Amino acid sequence: MNTPETLNAWIIYRLLPNFQRLPVAQFRSRSEAESSLKVIRQLLPNTELILAFEVGQDNPTAEFMQPPAKQPNLPTSVNRELLKLFIISSRPVVSRVIHSFHRDNFACATDWSPLVPTQNPGEVMSVLIKYFAADA
Repeated sequence: MNTPETLNAWIIYRLLPNFQRLPVAQFRSRSEAESSLKVIRQLLPNTELILAFEVGQDNPTAEFMQPPAKQPNLPTSVNRELLKLFIISSRPVVSRVIHSFHRDNFACATDWSPLVPTQNPGEVMSVLIKYFAADA
């Protein structure tokens, strides 16, 4: 499953000092990445963020970002609705909430983005992107 097609990704990075970057979230489509970037910029207005497209084996976040959890097999005619969850708090609280969602079978702990520091000391953020069948 590690074909070059599966490793292509739109990635939101937080820019750090000394030309370093920290992956915040990874997406399969540009439109999802751009809309999430807009929301993250509203939540973290003083944080420098960029959107990048990483291609193939050179994707530096492949080891950090897990593939999304298997979604229910929905017929292609069924409309899907996108849900974006952002958790912002201290590292222990964010980890506890993520694991609580995992225990409740809402989302695997590996479906969340890595914990990313915010501009507030002691505060981190994680993002979950999930699809649901839209009700008719």
